[in-house]
Amino acid sequence: MTQPHVQLSRLETQASQNADGSWQGRFRSLRLSSVFQPVVTLRTGRVVGHEGLVRLDYADGRGATPFRFFSGGLDEAGLIELDGLCRLLHLRNFLGQATPDAGWLFLNVSPMVVAGHRRHGEFLAALLHETGFDPARVVVEIAESGVQDGDTLAEAVSYYRRLGCLVAIDDYGVGLSSLTRLWSLGVDIVKLDRELLLAALARDEERRLLPSLVEFLHDCGTLVLMEGVENQVEAQLALEVGCDLAQGFHFAVPAPALRDPAHVVPIERARAGLRTAAGVDEVASHLATAAAHLAAGGDLADASAPLRELAPSLRCYWVDADGVQRSENLLGSRAGAPRFALLLDQPGSDVSGRRFFVRAIAYPGAVQRSRVYLQRGFGVACVTLAVTAPLAGRAGVLCCDVAWRTAQAD
Repeated sequence: MTQPHVQLSRLETQASQNADGSWQGRFRSLRLSSVFQPVVTLRTGRVVGHEGLVRLDYADGRGATPFRFFSGGLDEAGLIELDGLCRLLHLRNFLGQATPDAGWLFLNVSPMVVAGHRRHGEFLAALLHETGFDPARVVVEIAESGVQDGDTLAEAVSYYRRLGCLVAIDDYGVGLSSLTRLWSLGVDIVKLDRELLLAALARDEERRLLPSLVEFLHDCGTLVLMEGVENQVEAQLALEVGCDLAQGFHFAVPAPALRDPAHVVPIERARAGLRTAAGVDEVASHLATAAAHLAAGGDLADASAPLRELAPSLRCYWVDADGVQRSENLLGSRAGAPRFALLLDQPGSDVSGRRFFVRAIAYPGAVQRSRVYLQRGFGVACVTLAVTAPLAGRAGVLCCDVAWRTAQAD
C-alpha cells in the first residue's frame, strides 16, 4: 500500500505553477487545470463556497471530457492518481486566492476512492496537513449512487467527518438513491441532482413531492443544495421547494478565479417572481384587509369572505396568541371538499411551533409566509399566510392556507 505522504510527493512532481500563480498538472497526455463554481445561499444570495472542477486538455489543445476518465476510462491505479492530482490542484488554486471569508471548498472524491477509503482516504489528510488548510472548510462530495455497499459508504462518511471535513452526498436522486440509507448517514449537505429539478418542472406530481423531500432532508439534519440551476424559473423552483443552497450557470459559470465573497448574487428577482407567479401577493393583500376588518370589530366569516373567493384559498382560520386554533375552518369557495377531511386541523389544534405563527407574533402587522408543504387535509402542496389580528377583543393570528399549484396556474 502506498503511504499517503509518498503518494503526495509523487503527485507534487506532476504539478507546476504558472506565471500568474495558478497551478496546473500533468497526467499522462493530459494537462489539468482548476475552475471553480460558486455556491450561493438562497436566503441572501451570498457566495458561501466554491466547487473545484477539473478541466482536461490534450497536449495539442483539444479539450477532453472528465466524465470519460472518471467513469471507467482508466484502470484503478490511474483513476486514483487522477483523483488525487485534481484535489491537489484545486486546493492549491483555492489557497492561492482565498481570503478567510471565502467559505467552503467543495471537493469531489471518486467512488473508487470512497470504496477503498482504508487504502486511499489518508491522502486527503496528508494533503490538508501539508497545506495547513482548515478541514472544516472542506466539503467532501460523495456520489451515493457510486457506492452500492451501505456499510462502506457509512464508514467513508465517518472517516471524512473524523478528519474534520463536512460531507455532501452528490447527485442525489439519480439511480438507486435511498431515503433510509441517507437518514442513517448523518451527512452535512445533500446536493439534489438537476434531473429532480427538471422532473419537477415537467410534472405536477414531482413538483408536489419535491418540497416533502426537502423537508425530510431537513429533518435528517442536512442542508439541501440544488444543482444545475440555469435560469430564473429554476431558481424560483429552488426557492419554492425550500432549498438552502444552489449552484449553476444562472448564478455563475465555472471560472479559474474565485468569486469575491463580498459579491452578492441578486436573487430578489427570483423571490419577487416566485411571489407573483404563485399569486401570493394578491392573497397577502386580501389577508391584510381581512385583518383590518377584524381589528375594527368585524366578524370572521364576513371579513374573510373576499379572501376566500380567491381561487388558491383553501381555508381561513384564526388562532389565539398561544397558537391554538379557536375558529372553525372557513373553506375557500373554490377549494372543494377536503380529500382527507379527518386529517384537516380543527379547533384545538396547536400551531405554536410553526414558523409562520412564530414570525407573525414576532412582527405584528406584517404578513408572514410559510415554506411550501403538504396540506394533509386537502392533499395538496400549499403555503400558509399569517398576520396578527384580534378577534372579539382577543389577540391572535389570522391564517390562510393557499394551494400552491392552483395559485401558480392562475
